[in-house]
Amino acid sequence: MKVATRTEVGLVREHNEDDLLVDEEQRLFVIADGLGGHVAGEVASRTAVHAAHLAFIESAAADPERALPEALHLAHEAVIEDAAADPGRRGMGTTAVVAKLSPDDRQLWISHVGDSRAYLLRSGQLHRLTADHRVGGGSLTQALGTSGEIEPDTARVDLETADRVLLCTDGLTDMLGDDEIATHLASGEPEQSCDRLVDAAMAHGGIDNVTLVLIEVGTTDA
Repeated sequence: MKVATRTEVGLVREHNEDDLLVDEEQRLFVIADGLGGHVAGEVASRTAVHAAHLAFIESAAADPERALPEALHLAHEAVIEDAAADPGRRGMGTTAVVAKLSPDDRQLWISHVGDSRAYLLRSGQLHRLTADHRVGGGSLTQALGTSGEIEPDTARVDLETADRVLLCTDGLTDMLGDDEIATHLASGEPEQSCDRLVDAAMAHGGIDNVTLVLIEVGTTDA
């Protein structure tokens, strides 16, 4: 397994409201995107990532297909509680994607809420692993910390050697189409691919924060 990450504030926003986590021992990966225009988005994303990570560790023996959505439910509660404790954070929320890789690199479990995404690149072909929780491409239908219940979508994916899995916030996908994402994702080592994806998003305007976690499975660093 090779892992590369990158997070950038972009060319328009003053603060980076995204967050990410890579726990190679647990083979757990998390990204979160604090909701633009909402107060304390950076606090919401950080709170969600920390809470999801802690929840997953505490459920170490559990089936990932159950543990990942449960971690998102607990993260949802943590963001709500954090907002309730500070009036200045009222209304904050975040999207999130959590992914768990099996010890043999052959299976991946993904759970998500919101419009941050996961992709699989195999033999040059890009496959989207998540569906945005949006109404007709417009407003979000659910996010961690917002009012109402959440219903994370969860999936298991069988992997092959040299597959690449990309977790990303919408600062990337709002700027680049799937074809361009596939082109940059397929080129170079994981770190180079992350750089090229972020550079391309900046070249297209960079209107939002951009955060990436790229995992190449079944390979190791020399």
